[in-house]
Amino acid sequence: GTVSSGLLEAAFGCIGSLLPSLPDHTRLAIVTFNDAVQFYAGGAQLRQFHVPDVQDLCLPLPPEQLLLPLETSRGMFEELVATLPTLFATTKRPDAALGAAIQACHELLEPSGGRLLIFQHTLPGVGAMKLSHRDDVRSYGTDKEKAMLSPADALWPTLAAKLSAAHVCVSTFHFTAHNYVDIASISVIARQTGGQVYLYTDVIPETRDLWAAKLQAELARNLTRNFGYEGVMRFRCSKGLRVEQYLLGTSKTGDVDVDVPGIDADSAFAVTFKHDEKLEDGRTPCVQCALLYTTSKGERRIRVLTLGLQTTSNMANLYRYADLDTVMNVLMRKAVLSAPKSTLHQMRESLVSTCVDTLYTYRRTCASSTSAGQLILPESLKLLPLYILSLTKSPLMRAGTEIRADERAALMAQALRMPVLSSVAFVYPRLFALHDLPFGAGELDEHGVPQLPATTPLSQEKLDSKGVFVLDDAVSLLVWVGRAAPTEFLQAVLQVPSMEGVDCSRLRVLPLDNPISAKVYSMLNAIRSQRPHVLQAIRVVTAKDAFESRFLASLIEDRAQASMSYVEFLCHIHRQIQGKFN
Repeated sequence: GTVSSGLLEAAFGCIGSLLPSLPDHTRLAIVTFNDAVQFYAGGAQLRQFHVPDVQDLCLPLPPEQLLLPLETSRGMFEELVATLPTLFATTKRPDAALGAAIQACHELLEPSGGRLLIFQHTLPGVGAMKLSHRDDVRSYGTDKEKAMLSPADALWPTLAAKLSAAHVCVSTFHFTAHNYVDIASISVIARQTGGQVYLYTDVIPETRDLWAAKLQAELARNLTRNFGYEGVMRFRCSKGLRVEQYLLGTSKTGDVDVDVPGIDADSAFAVTFKHDEKLEDGRTPCVQCALLYTTSKGERRIRVLTLGLQTTSNMANLYRYADLDTVMNVLMRKAVLSAPKSTLHQMRESLVSTCVDTLYTYRRTCASSTSAGQLILPESLKLLPLYILSLTKSPLMRAGTEIRADERAALMAQALRMPVLSSVAFVYPRLFALHDLPFGAGELDEHGVPQLPATTPLSQEKLDSKGVFVLDDAVSLLVWVGRAAPTEFLQAVLQVPSMEGVDCSRLRVLPLDNPISAKVYSMLNAIRSQRPHVLQAIRVVTAKDAFESRFLASLIEDRAQASMSYVEFLCHIHRQIQGKFN
C-alpha cells in the first residue's frame, strides 16, 4: 500500500525538497522498514544494512556512523532519497516492523537526543511491539470503546518513556486509505515526547495532489519552525496557591519539574492551580513559569514568564473576568486525559455536569434574587452552554460509528497541544458564507491580521440552497454547495456548470484567473493562515454526497439522532440547576 499509493515516492520527494533548508550542523539518519529494518551509511559508495531480526534488533554500526553530518553528507542524502522509491518499487512484502524500527531509532538517538519523524501506512504486524486489528464497531458506545482509545499494551508507553528520558521528540505521520493503523497505541510516543500527530485520510493515487501538498506543507513547518530541545519546565506560585495539574500530552500532578523533550512554536500546554490557603494580605499573588531548553544552534537558554494575579472576595468579579475560550481549552484537555478511565458518554456527562455546577454556583452566589423560572447566565460565560454542547457533539467525543477509532485518537492527540486560537474553532466551528463575501474579506489589515466576515450560526435553517458556505473546524475546511448555487459562481470557483451528478471528491478549489475565484481563495487562505501547524484540507460537499452527513453533524444547534438541539440543551441545563436548588 505504501508503494502503490505513491506515498513512498511522495514522502521522499518532500524530504528531498527540504534538505536544503536544514542547517549544515544537522546530523541525519534515514531508517526504512518492511518485515525487516534497513539502515544506510556513506563511504566510498552508499551502503544499505538489512537487519532481518526484528524481535531483538541490534544496530549494524555505532550511532555516530549512521547519524551523518549534513555538512559532509548532503550529496549522499540527496542520492538516497532519489534512489529509495525505485529500490522498493517492486517490493511484495506488505508486513511492517514499525515497533522494531522505533526501538532502533531510540538506540540511534539515545546518546545525543534529537528528533524522530515516523511515517506509517500499515498496521505493524511483525517483530517487536507488533499490533493487531482491534477496531470493532460493535464496541463503539460501550465500555470496551475506551480500550480502543488507549495503547494496546504497556510496551508503547514504556518506549515513549524511554524516548522522553533520552530527550527524543517524536512526531508521527499516519496515512490511511480506510485501513486501521492503531493511532491510539502509536500516538502515545508523540504525546509523551512533545511531538505532533498528523493524520492523512483517503491516501490513494487519485487524491495524491491533496495529501501530498498537505504533507509537503506540514513537514516543512515541522522541520523549520522554532524548536527547543531537552526542555525542563517548572511552575512556581505564591503562598496560598499550588500547582494542581500539568495538562500536556499526558497529565502530571503536583509541584514537579516536567521534562519537555521537545517544544515548538505551535504547541501549547495548560496548567491548573489550587487555591487552598489564605493569600497574604496586600500582596499580589504571582505564578511563574521557567523553561530551560536548548536552541537548534546548541545554545542553552532559560525563558521565564511571570504573571501577577488580581484577587477578589466577590464572586461576581470572578465570573465577570472569566475567559470562556481558555476555560473551554482546559475543559477539553481534561476530558481527553480522562479517556483511559472514562467512556465517551461519561466524558460528555462530565462536561455537562461542569457546566451545570458553574452556572448553579453563579446563580446561588451572584443572582439569588432573580426568578427561579429564568436561566441566568453570567455575561462572560453566556455562551458556555453552547460551547459545551458543541464540544460533546464534536468528532472528538460525539456518539456513533462515523468517527472511527483512529481519527478520534488523532484528534485527542491534537487537542492536547492545541493553542486557544485553534481550540475556539475546534470546539465551536465557524461557518462563513462564501457567496456573499464583503469587500476586503481575507485581506490583511494594518496589523497584518486577516479580515474575516461575520460567522453564520451553526443551524441548517441558516443555510441557503442558493448559497455556498465554508465550515472551519480548525482541522479541515468543508465547502458546502447548495443545490441552487449560481452557475456563475460554480464555473468561476469549481469549474463546473452545476453540481448535478458531480463526484465532489474530484472537485478542487484552485486559484483561477477571475475575481470571484480570487476572492474565495483569498478567504480560504486567510482562514488557513491562522493555523500554521496544519494545512487544512479543503473538501467540497453537496446534497447526498458521502461527506454531507459530517457537515450536517457540525451544525450543532440542530437536533441530531442521539443529541439535543441548543434550545433543548438550555432547557435541560435549566432543569438540572433547579434540581440542585430543590
